[in-house]
Amino acid sequence: MPRRTGRRKERGPEIRNLKIMNALLILIVAGLVIYIMWPSIKLAIAGQPLGKTLSGINAPLSPAQLSVINNAPDSYFERAGETVLNGSLPGEGVSNGVYYATSSNFQLVLGRVPQFPTFNENGKPSVIYIGATSCLWCGENRWAMALALSRFGSFNSLYIGYSAIHDADLPTLYWKPQELYVNGSTNFGNRYSSPYINFFSVEYDSNITSGFQFPPTSDPIGYFISRAPNSSYEQAMSYMNATQSFSGTPFTSWGSVINRGASGVVLGTAQNSSVSKGGDLPLTYMTHQQIFNQLQNLNTTFAYEEYAVADIYVAELCPSIGNSAPVCGLPAIQAYEQKMGLA
Repeated sequence: MPRRTGRRKERGPEIRNLKIMNALLILIVAGLVIYIMWPSIKLAIAGQPLGKTLSGINAPLSPAQLSVINNAPDSYFERAGETVLNGSLPGEGVSNGVYYATSSNFQLVLGRVPQFPTFNENGKPSVIYIGATSCLWCGENRWAMALALSRFGSFNSLYIGYSAIHDADLPTLYWKPQELYVNGSTNFGNRYSSPYINFFSVEYDSNITSGFQFPPTSDPIGYFISRAPNSSYEQAMSYMNATQSFSGTPFTSWGSVINRGASGVVLGTAQNSSVSKGGDLPLTYMTHQQIFNQLQNLNTTFAYEEYAVADIYVAELCPSIGNSAPVCGLPAIQAYEQKMGLA
């Protein structure tokens, strides 16, 4: 008996250490699970149903959804532009040349812009876009970009997208299906055609379950130049590099105008969602269909704001095509051109 008791005493510290290690392992695993699942947990806490996160990602828009973009009426662009010009957006004000709406996360820059030589390809001026699938501001801005581009051509397809789920999980559009679970992939091209312009687009793809990522290099535009799929894209990327204007994404060129970042920020108003808590972005809680419904009916401040941002891109592009597209003749667009020093 004494020997057995002795053995038990000797094994006591080992058992305690094993229990401590097991407890630490459980805590570590639990922490990792919470970290990975936090976007869904956050939605649950906010009272949102689970299952929206990344729902339908990379799926093509339905014909009805695509029609909302391709067939957006010129009258919507005019009405939205007028609300900016006459200051009638709810809660709108102006400070230092920047329009804003106090009832939402809305900011619209409408002032004189620097001009560059236009990049032409095949006898047509170009729109050039450099972004990232994980970029929140790219995600928001693609809505306005798609609306603006629809006035000069049409999309054969657009795709359901989101920004990174650790960067607001914001619903957006993709120009083409993206590589969502790899790092370092470059995705060139789109399904757009136009008699007036070229559209060159590239996204930096990274793991959708991480936060914002961009080429880990001191020369990010050079990264795209070296991976261009053809000479046209190589020249388009080289043109953007030569402007020496890159300061983040989205980085776009509309005719003779370079945009360093988003020209307008539209992240939604509180009345557009059932949840608006703790600094969360209301646009995060919208489904794609809710966004399409608002854009189709022009019945919310959010929809007016998206078209108002699209008006900036239209006004930037129109002078490069001699104002030859019908949308260029809208009084609001011509007024925008005047304010930006493009007329």
